[in-house]
Amino acid sequence: MDMKMKQFLSVGLLSIAVLCGFSSCSDDDDRSYYIPYSYAVGDMVVEEGFEPYIMLDSKKTLFPSNGDRLPSYLVKDGQRVIVNFSFLDGQREGYDYYIMVNDIDSVLVKNIIPITPETTDSIGNDAIEIVDMWTSDKYVTVQFEMRGAGLEKHMINLVRNYASVTNPDEEGYLQLELRHNRMNDPDVQRYLWGVASFRLDDVFAEFPDLKGLKIRVRTSHGMKDFTCDFENTDNQSEISETDERSVSSYLE
Repeated sequence: MDMKMKQFLSVGLLSIAVLCGFSSCSDDDDRSYYIPYSYAVGDMVVEEGFEPYIMLDSKKTLFPSNGDRLPSYLVKDGQRVIVNFSFLDGQREGYDYYIMVNDIDSVLVKNIIPITPETTDSIGNDAIEIVDMWTSDKYVTVQFEMRGAGLEKHMINLVRNYASVTNPDEEGYLQLELRHNRMNDPDVQRYLWGVASFRLDDVFAEFPDLKGLKIRVRTSHGMKDFTCDFENTDNQSEISETDERSVSSYLE
């Protein structure tokens, strides 16, 4: 994203923490706060006879005034997107917010996968920095930064060890790991920014009374645990703006 766009997007926009009301995950340092930022993550809703709109994880809706000019490959029902937007004056009946889309891109969506001794090397465990993490009724979504030149696509996965006999733990949390593989991208002093969502359908089906998730992440400062409580929607953690225009070009 160029500087002109970044400056434009940072003015006059509400914090998405106010819009979403999502369940934010806290790390073990318990430093929960938020700052305003200029984008939202949600799902495209495309229904016959209606103009396309975006549904946030809170079920709040964004109606884009320029919906007819969105890229056709993104205008698919259920498509996970990240959108930079400006609020418009007035209201569109039947929708929560009337907006103009400034920039929009797809969000990487993956399943939680099993990890075994045979696959642990290929899945990798390179350091990654968590900017934010939250849950909804369909996904756990992670916003992160990772060192790299951007010459090779990085791989990110949320993994579960099915061999563990204490999972979920005695507190009712499913223990997972977020794994990052730099895939031979040069380790330079540059941070790439990204967003990925991981489906929770199978988790909810297997554990309908699950209290939440405990996700272990290897950061540049060592291992850190993040707790995602499905019932806690009050605490929002820090969100920072991105200088990267695309969130999908260097991820798989």
